[in-house]
Amino acid sequence: MNNFNQTEALPEPWYWTDQNLNDQLASELSPGHILYGKKVRTLARREDNDDVLFNVMNAEFTFAVVHLTWSENTDEGGKWPIVEIYNNWNQLYENRIQIDHENYNIFNEA
Repeated sequence: MNNFNQTEALPEPWYWTDQNLNDQLASELSPGHILYGKKVRTLARREDNDDVLFNVMNAEFTFAVVHLTWSENTDEGGKWPIVEIYNNWNQLYENRIQIDHENYNIFNEA
């Protein structure tokens, strides 16, 4: 998958979602976190954990995979929630989505 196209299915365990997790993300961020104050849009989730893919509109990077904590408290040090950033769709797809798919298949075959 070379282009960001929500009409094409993502490989398991990822799936596109209409669920808006922007407010949940914002509630978990503190000043100092790389996503604090950024405008985001929820794109996809993993079916087997709390990882969420966000499109980031006002940053030097385009995508962020965030492991939401679902905590009511923020980490004042900006360490949580854990985030991985990606500059473009190809980088995200090759270095995260495809690897997650391969690992998911290996785990589920065992």
